[in-house]
Amino acid sequence: MWVPYEALGPLRIEGDRDAVEASQRDDSSRTFLVSFFLESPGGREIETDFALSGEENAGLVDAGGVARTARLAAGPTGRLSELLVSVEARRLEDALAQAWQLVATATARWSAASGRAVTIAGWRIADLRHGARWRLAPFRPSTVPLPPTPDLPLQPGHFVLLRAYQEARRSRSVFSRLLFAQRIVSAFERGIEPFATTDRLAASAGLVRAEPVLRRLDLVVADALVLFAEPVPSELPWKEALAALTPAMRRVRDFVDPDRPPGDGTGWFQYRTEREVCAAANLADLLAHRILSEEIRLLGELARCSKGVAAREEARSVGARA
Repeated sequence: MWVPYEALGPLRIEGDRDAVEASQRDDSSRTFLVSFFLESPGGREIETDFALSGEENAGLVDAGGVARTARLAAGPTGRLSELLVSVEARRLEDALAQAWQLVATATARWSAASGRAVTIAGWRIADLRHGARWRLAPFRPSTVPLPPTPDLPLQPGHFVLLRAYQEARRSRSVFSRLLFAQRIVSAFERGIEPFATTDRLAASAGLVRAEPVLRRLDLVVADALVLFAEPVPSELPWKEALAALTPAMRRVRDFVDPDRPPGDGTGWFQYRTEREVCAAANLADLLAHRILSEEIRLLGELARCSKGVAAREEARSVGARA
């Protein structure tokens, strides 16, 4: 079963639902406390590579030029693991957007200054007036059975796709995940190798490739509904899914193009942008998985057909010798 290793929504309610409903009805400005869990790759705990003694205040400035004082907190091992900031906002979403821009800017600056990676693993938000609380916890997937690896008639191009999907799955960067997954989806859309040869062999054997179809529940799991302006039907053809993720894909390609001038990059530190790119990465990843799963199924059928033909040829040969 495919799972998203990163999704930026939806938030889960913690504690009293009546308090949450009261907060949602309130349209006045009030204080929200946002706490971000921070981590560096390679660690077993949710903590960074930055040493910190207890707690301390830090004056930070976000990409929009807004200065705030944040509270930095260490975990049990004396490493920075949490950043807390208070913001004034009318709605939960506005509070998260303000706090996100601050922590995204700060973590980028820390990485550039230190050469160490630091990412946002999750967060908690509290409406201090109403006592309402929400949480987005780091995702930890359950186990699945180890899949079989039968002998398949793989072509050289298949190994490009396998490596691309491996990179898409193991990367913590939503940019990398989107780019590598799109490599597979684009090859499938254009009908180029190795898909072209597989389709030709399948047609000769009387086999048909099943078109990828995504269910609405798939999009919920991938947190990809934010990419669609209109209500999504119960089943979504793959071309409509591709159309939904294409705008984010183009922005990311422009962003990583070394020949383009940098321009204004402040928008990349906004929560809305991050969530859209993350949703597009999840959707491209899911679509690439469906495409590869069907490719593997077809290759397995071709392998069985080939063995069947070989067995019949062997039987005829033995009969002729007899």
